[in-house]
Amino acid sequence: MSYFEMSYEDKNIKWFVLFAANGKAAKISNYLKSTDIEYFYPMFYQERRIRNSERTKRFLQPIFRNLLFVKSTKSELDPILREIKLKFGITSDLYYRYRDGEERKIIVVPSAEMQNFIAVVGAVEEPIIYISNEDVNLAKGTRVRINGGVFAGVEGVFMRIKGDRRVVVSLPNLFSVATAFVPLEFIVPLE
Repeated sequence: MSYFEMSYEDKNIKWFVLFAANGKAAKISNYLKSTDIEYFYPMFYQERRIRNSERTKRFLQPIFRNLLFVKSTKSELDPILREIKLKFGITSDLYYRYRDGEERKIIVVPSAEMQNFIAVVGAVEEPIIYISNEDVNLAKGTRVRINGGVFAGVEGVFMRIKGDRRVVVSLPNLFSVATAFVPLEFIVPLE
């Protein structure tokens, strides 16, 4: 579908960040499975020792117990969030917000950044580094696309993080994630 064929409603579809305290994001994620709304609840594998044993077992765990990403229009999402709040006894606003001067604005992640974030974080077998946006100077890096390996297609900023060459994907007003080591032959500069 071309840009001109999109309906007015399609242009309003955005990735919203939801915040639900006390691990309720997992319940919301399970609830959203029964709807037509696209969402992303990032998970990773964690090794834990089995009680009274030397063996370990891998468990799939949420990366952020309280954050969930939902793709929808605000008008479609609002009634679903009201229903979720009633069902799970949530009294606070579910939209995650950031402070812009005196105003608190709902965080919306642009589609391109969200696709890159999903590609990086969705590779649950790969080690990912989470970085505060204040702790990384993206202006020092080079905009690149990865053209091979598990992160093929990801666009971000190529820079050295913790001694290795990595591609950093930033989510505005949230945080950044850095891929595992990326070989130079997989890197194509975009500038």
